[in-house]
Amino acid sequence: MKKGLIILLLLLTGCSMKEEKRNSVFNPMEGIQGEALVNSYTIYGTYFNISGELEGEHSNLVLVLKEKEVELEYPLILNRKDEKTFFQTNELINEGIDLETIKNRNYIMYLKENDIYYTLKNNSTYKELEYYTVTKENKNYQISIDFLSFDNQEYFCLQSKETKLPDNVYDIVIDPGHGGVDVGAISGKYYESNLNLSYGLLLKEELEKLGLKVKLTRQTDESIANYGKNGRVSIPYVSKAKLMLSIHMNSASGVKNGGVEVYVPNHANIAFAKSIVKNVVEKTSSNYSPNKSDKVEDGVYLRTLTKGDLETMKKDALKDGYTPYEKATTDSTYYYIIRETGGIITGAYVDERNPKKAGNPYVNSNHGCESYLLELGFMNSTSNLNILLTEKEDYIEAIVSSVKEYLIER
Repeated sequence: MKKGLIILLLLLTGCSMKEEKRNSVFNPMEGIQGEALVNSYTIYGTYFNISGELEGEHSNLVLVLKEKEVELEYPLILNRKDEKTFFQTNELINEGIDLETIKNRNYIMYLKENDIYYTLKNNSTYKELEYYTVTKENKNYQISIDFLSFDNQEYFCLQSKETKLPDNVYDIVIDPGHGGVDVGAISGKYYESNLNLSYGLLLKEELEKLGLKVKLTRQTDESIANYGKNGRVSIPYVSKAKLMLSIHMNSASGVKNGGVEVYVPNHANIAFAKSIVKNVVEKTSSNYSPNKSDKVEDGVYLRTLTKGDLETMKKDALKDGYTPYEKATTDSTYYYIIRETGGIITGAYVDERNPKKAGNPYVNSNHGCESYLLELGFMNSTSNLNILLTEKEDYIEAIVSSVKEYLIER
């Protein structure tokens, strides 16, 4: 995917929530020669993306964000079918328009082909999106993305302003896996749930030293529901977090030395996961995991549902009296903590249809949190367990270094 290009034009346009009262001063439709439909618009992590369609065959369309003299131009992926041109900003869910770069600006979004501009009309069921930038130097910006109206015509607007971060909004969610009666893996007197919590508490402390606002899914040895209003899945949505790291320890028969594994979302750039793995291996005595199943690169893994998984899910659904999840496919990310925290972007599918279990209240959200599952080591490996017990600070330093580079320094 090409980088966004910035070009300066002498164009006098802007965006305001009060444009209906400023008709005599501001006309976002001036010079517009057509209309395109937006079928989807999403935020995943720190990135905004849209997709849609335009009548006719076009080959030079770009997405434009305009404000006064400034025009930001982003290339589009185009596909032509049935005398229509379908466009999207990116194929990877954690790339696109970086919202962290938009500060105190008010843009109107258009499609542009040569000197022809097309306004954007909402062809989806989605409404306003609200985003808060990552805390940097004790500053945050609130970004609102919405379709507004001028003389009964829609246009797409992106507005940013500096703000104080609301009490219930966070930069990062740390999820210490398991807890309470769900102890996870066991090795002698050591429970995975306790190790996860110990790591999570220290990680929160160190990330906060960077100025980040961090929320834990649990702060004590307690059981937390995976789904439902207050479940693990709901916490990143409510907190509007940009990033979620779920901390786990591994266990598998036949493993002698162990190693680190980071599980990633499907259709994502894996650079951040590679950074975590690289830093852990360099800063600790850990190795890359010897596990070859679902391996993408050393230490980086992508697990999706198998046909066997789908058959089991179908049997369970019919047994419990509900229709199987039609959105679950072999393209779906296996781990719920990654899949269900990204809404439509990551293919969340666990809705409220199962009468015996709570579902994901945000299953259809177009605003998701970028989530990763970190299997830091194998507890059933004596050597690996010893590393996990004695080098905790080094593991945390490795993770913090990657988060700093990914969220703050980029």
